[in-house]
Amino acid sequence: MHADAMTHEPEQGVVSKRKFDLNALLDYFIPVDIQVQPDAHRRARMFMLSHAFGPFLGNVIPLYLHFILKIEMDYRFWTFFVSITIFWLYPVVLRLTKQYQLLAFLSIQNLAFCILWSCYSYGGVYSPFLSWTLIIPLLSFFYLPATGLIRNVILAQILLSVGIFAGLVVSGYAFPAVDLRDFEFIGIISTLSASCYVVMMALYFANVFREQRTFERELGGLVATADHMINLTAAAQQASMAKADFVASMSHELRTPLNAVIGYSQILLEDADEKGDEAFGADVKRIHDAGAHLLRLIDDILDFSKLEAGRMVLHPSTGSLQECVAEISTELAQSAVGEAYSIDCRLGKAGDPLELDWHTIKKAVQHLVYGVATEGGRGVIRIHAVVNDQNIAIQLTDPKIRDSKASAERLFDVFSDDSDSSATKYGGVGIAFALSLKFAQLLGGDIAVDSDYQGRRNFVMTIPVAKNVCADLAAA
Repeated sequence: MHADAMTHEPEQGVVSKRKFDLNALLDYFIPVDIQVQPDAHRRARMFMLSHAFGPFLGNVIPLYLHFILKIEMDYRFWTFFVSITIFWLYPVVLRLTKQYQLLAFLSIQNLAFCILWSCYSYGGVYSPFLSWTLIIPLLSFFYLPATGLIRNVILAQILLSVGIFAGLVVSGYAFPAVDLRDFEFIGIISTLSASCYVVMMALYFANVFREQRTFERELGGLVATADHMINLTAAAQQASMAKADFVASMSHELRTPLNAVIGYSQILLEDADEKGDEAFGADVKRIHDAGAHLLRLIDDILDFSKLEAGRMVLHPSTGSLQECVAEISTELAQSAVGEAYSIDCRLGKAGDPLELDWHTIKKAVQHLVYGVATEGGRGVIRIHAVVNDQNIAIQLTDPKIRDSKASAERLFDVFSDDSDSSATKYGGVGIAFALSLKFAQLLGGDIAVDSDYQGRRNFVMTIPVAKNVCADLAAA
């Protein structure tokens, strides 16, 4: 019990300190499409503020007229009182109809009628309520945009209303008779109410303006930060492209010395065989195999850099899927992969020859096999290839059973290892899978990976074979 009480005490403290949020109350009646526009949202809040608190100040006058001056509740009084009270309906109507500009227009017309009616009913041109006419253009400025048709219509309506009242005064129209001596004190109250109303609106407007300036400063800081990030991103992209262009142009410089190492090791290996020196031959073979593997790895990095730099060119040729898979199987069996894995190929029904970049397709499949082989293990890699009118589908099954599910995002990332452990021998650098995906995407295809119920990974490569697809990709 004590622990529960201690747990709830802070929550009660938070509730007790919660303050009244005027902006949240005003926004409750403002449509969402207006709230997302800063200027329109500011005007709508001014509209809500004046309609929420304005009638409290305005109704002081008719109540004083009746209860203090004992003026009869005739049609003049009720028209004045109702025209003030009706302002409280505008927020509700705004929430229901969402017609802000129409309601703002009607509100200003209602205000003009209310003020001029009070002047007409209680003193004419000498009415103590005439000072309220200054509120009419002020609210039109607060409620509506600075330019536009509706602003012009509002100004014309204000001039027309005041003009009609001025015409009645100039023409000598007989206003309802009142004793102006009774209105001396209410004149002071009316002036104070109008002043309070203007001050209240001005203070709120100043607060909104201050918040807007703060927001603009913060927005300027964010824009400057965004520009800086854009510049850094552009610089990083330029550096990446420069790196890719440099590496892609280093083919001859990197391959030449390595080919020399492989060539000399091959000569030494042949000499060791002739002399029957098995120990020396085994050492030279390790050098030869490591050099050959390093050469293939350099070729992979160069190919990847060319793909990143957009310098890899497609070379379509006429061929069939059966011929391509047979070449893949033969070359893999003769490579280092064939020492640990055997390749089991199953082909679908032979179709018509296709115009595709078969060399790139072969490299994509080979790198999938290299990716499986460099992770260690032994077994049978099964390749199932089919072709239809739209795609070539090549499925490759990894014989190694894994405890975790295949992660395509990590698997095809450059130099990542799906096992999340460091490679224990050369070859497990993770570029084979990434390069295979790059080759497939170069041809407009993709590679998907999942695991079966035993934990064996299944790779499915799809390459589009629609007419002129390869030609369009080569032209691009």
